[in-house]
Amino acid sequence: MWCAKNKALTYDGVKEDANKAKKDIKLGPFDVIRKVFAVGEEASRMSLIDKSDLFFHDYSLAPLFVQENYIHVKPAAAGGNMKKHLMLLSKAADSICDGDLVDRQIRSKQNWSLLPTQAIYSSVLPGELMRGHMQQFPNFPSWLGKFSSTGKHDRILQELSMHMSLRTHASKRAVNLDYLPYLQDALVRPLTCLGTEGVEEAVAFMDSYCLLKEDVENLMEVTSWGGKPSAFSKLDSKVKSAFTRSYNKEVHLTPYSLQIVKKSKRRAESSQDTELTEELEADEIQSEDDEEIIENDAMIKKKARFTKQPKVERTEETKKGKKKKKSK
Repeated sequence: MWCAKNKALTYDGVKEDANKAKKDIKLGPFDVIRKVFAVGEEASRMSLIDKSDLFFHDYSLAPLFVQENYIHVKPAAAGGNMKKHLMLLSKAADSICDGDLVDRQIRSKQNWSLLPTQAIYSSVLPGELMRGHMQQFPNFPSWLGKFSSTGKHDRILQELSMHMSLRTHASKRAVNLDYLPYLQDALVRPLTCLGTEGVEEAVAFMDSYCLLKEDVENLMEVTSWGGKPSAFSKLDSKVKSAFTRSYNKEVHLTPYSLQIVKKSKRRAESSQDTELTEELEADEIQSEDDEEIIENDAMIKKKARFTKQPKVERTEETKKGKKKKKSK
């Protein structure tokens, strides 16, 4: 709430009071990127702190939005001159690279006090250099999708190199650079040239390199460029179905396990019980050995134990003799 100090209202006083009564509005990333490159009265009134505060709306996404959209801005400082435009693009790219270096230091060494420095390099400087009219709607950062696909392809390469390790003895990088194009050609060529008759040759080649049906799909995904169909997808549907049927008919022996064994709680408890029983058995064996050593040692005297002699059973003859004596 606010009220006028004086009874006489002036334009400047009302404007100042209206600015104080503004609400804090949470901006989204698309609104923030528009303000970073905005030109006009709103941008001229923003201080250095206000410009850096745009970065802190989301300091993880803000540099990615700037890097994705700064090339789509037509800077007012260039004045339509292409050479000046390219010079401004170069300076903005250098500033974004410096911000990326600062971000790596922050993430690797947990030095979060460098965040204001990253705000200057990643948001404020590119915004000042490329301030102008944005020619299109801001794009979402494509780096996020590329990063996830890079991780997926890295896992596929690791799996392929592990499956073919007995035949290739090559690292993941060597498989990616040297083997994948030739493996794709060796699998697809008999199917494209011979059709269904080349199915057996393709399956035999897979068995020679210990590859599975899933490995073939992953291989085609890794070797195909983005947005272009793979060579295997161009085959006739009859050939692909015949290839799948012939592969599923046979049993393929692989030198690696196809299932991941997970230890359950019961197995963990049973393993602990077996360890305890093994320790108890070892203690019993050791105590028996100690007793044998004591018995065999001549220097140790043992007390003789008196044992009770068992009662001798009376035979029939003794019984008959006693009866004769009584009769006499």
